[in-house]
Amino acid sequence: MSLSLPTVRKTKDSQAPPEPGPGDLARKRFPRKPVMLAICALVLVGALCVIYMLHKDVTLPRVVVSIPECELIAIHTLGFVIARGGSSGFLGADGSIYPVAGTYEYIITSGPWILGANPQSIALIHPTDPGPPPLTVRLAPGEKPVPLLEDDVLLTYRPQPETRFGEPWHLRAISPRGSVMWDNQIPYAPLFAQSNGRYLIVAAVDISGGGNPWVQCLSKHTGEILWQQSLGAGAWRYLAVTPEGNIRAVLDSCAYCLTPEGQVAWAYRPAGTIVSAVASTDIVAVSVTKDVNAALSKLYGNAQVVVLGPGGDVLWDMKSMDELPRPFIVEGRLVVLESGGFSCFNVDTGDVLFSAKVDGYPIACAKDVILVYKDNGLVLVDAGIPKP
Repeated sequence: MSLSLPTVRKTKDSQAPPEPGPGDLARKRFPRKPVMLAICALVLVGALCVIYMLHKDVTLPRVVVSIPECELIAIHTLGFVIARGGSSGFLGADGSIYPVAGTYEYIITSGPWILGANPQSIALIHPTDPGPPPLTVRLAPGEKPVPLLEDDVLLTYRPQPETRFGEPWHLRAISPRGSVMWDNQIPYAPLFAQSNGRYLIVAAVDISGGGNPWVQCLSKHTGEILWQQSLGAGAWRYLAVTPEGNIRAVLDSCAYCLTPEGQVAWAYRPAGTIVSAVASTDIVAVSVTKDVNAALSKLYGNAQVVVLGPGGDVLWDMKSMDELPRPFIVEGRLVVLESGGFSCFNVDTGDVLFSAKVDGYPIACAKDVILVYKDNGLVLVDAGIPKP
């Protein structure tokens, strides 16, 4: 048995198709110029979409004043203490600069005042009064001022030389008229203080016992210690007192809320290091940075701002590409400063009310203006923060 293949006969209607010539192939290729134009158009549209998304709801703040060759010394509730040309001045929110009379070793702010300190004396200076200081207080050897952030009482402290280093310390309260209200001993070194009118809440540290932070409550009128509470290991970041008397004490390791009696109501311990904090009556906002790989940090960011509610629960948080986002509360809004710009948030919901880009590095916020560092100088911009 054999296999046979069918024979195909060619007819005049079944001829093989002709081979294409060079000209025919060229005619079938797509033209290059329209294709390149289409690709460029797509790239341009994509770039415009990205730019629109980046600049959506972004405003450019109004520049109030530019001050070359100067630096920030301290933040005041009404403005900033700056140094330029070997002298100090107070920069108000409207851009006015008031000279600070006198020469001081260092300057700090304390409540409504500016304190100019030298080894022998402290001058109590009104920010917008360029005249001589209305009050000068003589200091004992080693005595220094304690910033009191929400009152008009002047506090000073000094260690007791005849005892071991750091315990006890003398705390002296002086009225704005210059009279000594009281001079008592406290067991730990005070760093700064707050007041709610009746009590002094002091952020202190046990220098002789490992450096742990303590909160102390003193009578404003007598200096008597009413209670004190240890907070464990950590470094001080922030202290505030609500109108109800609750204390917001923030360390680099944990944020606490203490009752008016000194009991811990709640504590929030983040997965990172708290670098700064701010509080209002109802919320506490902490800026937290994490130790992560440098490449991951640039891609995803290594910091965030966390907003805590009255019970210590997390209301909302925002991720930041900045290593040190700096939160401030202004006009009932949360303002977060980052490299090259800032954003304003609703403190309750976290909704972005507006964002702004600036030419420089925002470093501080006071009242409703923001101070920007640029080219070895300072630029004051109007943040345009909407009121609630």
